[in-house]
Amino acid sequence: MPSSVTLKDIARAAGVSTAAISQALNDRGNMRPETRERIRAIAAELGYVPNRHAAALRSGRTMTVGFVMADHDESDRRWELHRVRMLTSLVRASAEHGFTVTVLPESNPDLLSGTTLDALYVPDARGSQTFLQAAIARGIPIVADDQFVDGSRGLSIRTGYDAAVRAGLDELERTGAERIVFLTEEGSHPRDEIGRTAYEIWSAVRGREAIVLTIDPSRRSLPRILSEAIAGGADAIFAGTEDGPDVYLQLEEMRLVIPRDVQLVALCASDCDMNRRLGMTHVCVHPELAAQVMFETLPAALADDGPRVVDLPWDLVPGATTRRALAVQSSKAP
Repeated sequence: MPSSVTLKDIARAAGVSTAAISQALNDRGNMRPETRERIRAIAAELGYVPNRHAAALRSGRTMTVGFVMADHDESDRRWELHRVRMLTSLVRASAEHGFTVTVLPESNPDLLSGTTLDALYVPDARGSQTFLQAAIARGIPIVADDQFVDGSRGLSIRTGYDAAVRAGLDELERTGAERIVFLTEEGSHPRDEIGRTAYEIWSAVRGREAIVLTIDPSRRSLPRILSEAIAGGADAIFAGTEDGPDVYLQLEEMRLVIPRDVQLVALCASDCDMNRRLGMTHVCVHPELAAQVMFETLPAALADDGPRVVDLPWDLVPGATTRRALAVQSSKAP
């Protein structure tokens, strides 16, 4: 058997023309059903594998997606890991669908002029508007996390950070928390800003004081910040970054009884297993699912019939750090 079976090989075995083979395998023409099935059976027996890239080129597609790599301080380990996780998830999803990935630095939108893409994925919630406008001008479908895509061939993916924060705050409110402190990290990272904004709006709607405290990336300031929060009357902490386990262990170090003295809810996007092992109440978001959702929605985005918005799932997992356990709550999966 040849290593690559062609349409001519199938036509020779079936005793028909290559045009007939193409019609049968692509479900076109007015061929009799039994003939179509016979040709497909022969193709399968010969081990025929369609050349997806050749078919894509014939339809004007390239089977390539772009990944916009945001420009952040490389010393920021947490966000460096986030970018790596998002790129890894895109590469895996692309491989499953027969696509390749081209990485483009956010600081150089001019690279788009020499690149042919089926879609551009922007995982940073505060992606470069210059880059997005350049892609829209070239008619490239855009998939962006946590920002609206102003174009007819676009997909906005809401990763669930704001909804998860509100769910965690609602849980603390149900368990009797009166003074909730929102703990976040220094800097202005897009995901942290989404959580902080959700907390501030939630507090304003309920007439509560919004108390936002920031810690340094190394967590050296955590003992002081928590001591100040407790001394200020805080009876609940919402850990808005990936620092739930650190906060939990520091509260225990302060000889506080959780949840009697202070309740704790943590937001997590990667190491949720650690929160679960510690028995912490936490809300878990899944931004890594965005890549798979992109491919599920890409055909519609290519149809050029208006932007779309998709919500990723999130989970609220009650634990021993809040005073009233509830059944697991979650958003509806896309």
